Amino acid sequence: MDTNTLWAEYKAQPNTLLKKKIILSYTNLVHYVIHHSKFATMNIFDDRDYFQFGIEGLNEAVDRFDPDFGTKFETYAIQRIRGKIIDELRKAQIKPRILSREDSNQVQYSNVSLNQPINQEDGSMLYEVLPADVETPDFETEKIEAKEKLIEAIKNLNERDRMIITLYYFEHLSYKEIADVLDISVSRISQIHSKIIENLKSMLGDLND
Repeated sequence: MDTNTLWAEYKAQPNTLLKKKIILSYTNLVHYVIHHSKFATMNIFDDRDYFQFGIEGLNEAVDRFDPDFGTKFETYAIQRIRGKIIDELRKAQIKPRILSREDSNQVQYSNVSLNQPINQEDGSMLYEVLPADVETPDFETEKIEAKEKLIEAIKNLNERDRMIITLYYFEHLSYKEIADVLDISVSRISQIHSKIIENLKSMLGDLND
């Protein structure tokens, strides 16, 4: 039975068996979200936990999906799956090893580009926080040194600020999505982000002295 038929039958007469069949048909979306995000590198949960959270998000997506809104189920489900995993990370106090100050070997920021916008919402670029003399490094050694300084500064932010930087620049969440995770307003996230950037600039200036 194809997914269109499953959906038609489920909408006509919802039941547990059909719902399970629909969920099984879309488990690839759970794997997609996990493997295309940095959740696994956080090491706060194991792969089975992430998969279970993803299935719970998929289950919620099936319950709440309304095809009349014109959104593809796959698009909606990916958002719900991702949101569920992030919510579980928040409940666990968001203390993933990716953000740990104590173990620099676990920091996963090294692949970030310093001179390209990572998040298009406000055009912010991480290189903008670097001191002027290394803002657009031309040589490989300067790029490496600039990244090391940036990583060190991020590691020394408080927990909330490290989380916002990670979710915004490395998980590519919007201000709205981060606001939902932290249960505060979008405008407050924008204010905090601006303050974080100023703090990073100050830290990097001190590191550069």
